[in-house]
Amino acid sequence: MLALHHAPLHYSQEATPRWEGIKKQLNSRIGKYPKVADCSSFVTWCLWNALHLQFGLGDIVNGSGWNGGYTGTMLSHGLPVQYATNLLRGDCVHYGSGLTAHVAMVVTKPGGGVPRVASWGSEGGPRLTDYNYRTDNIQFRRYI
Repeated sequence: MLALHHAPLHYSQEATPRWEGIKKQLNSRIGKYPKVADCSSFVTWCLWNALHLQFGLGDIVNGSGWNGGYTGTMLSHGLPVQYATNLLRGDCVHYGSGLTAHVAMVVTKPGGGVPRVASWGSEGGPRLTDYNYRTDNIQFRRYI
């Protein structure tokens, strides 16, 4: 939610700028946020803040030592969550397959309602939306 309040970010799939959040050690707890990201680097940065900075955990999100990854490496890690009703904050929703793959993070689940995600897939985001705003090949993963 902190990242949502510090939007917008610039969207880029170029390797160097999209990983600035982790490469520059930008800690959200002290008000430091990336200015450039794509969906997978944004979600990975959020999880890096929660898992690595808070608990010192290694990269269980992409398996690359917090130095890179994409939606495909994210899908080969974490635990599957079978139903949307079981989603928790911090879980990821993966959409599509191959080059059209996208990932968003669950940030709120209002009183038994539809889980809401922070989705960062274009300029001007991230945006808060229902998890089912896309319906193409949805998969859920838990990394926390």
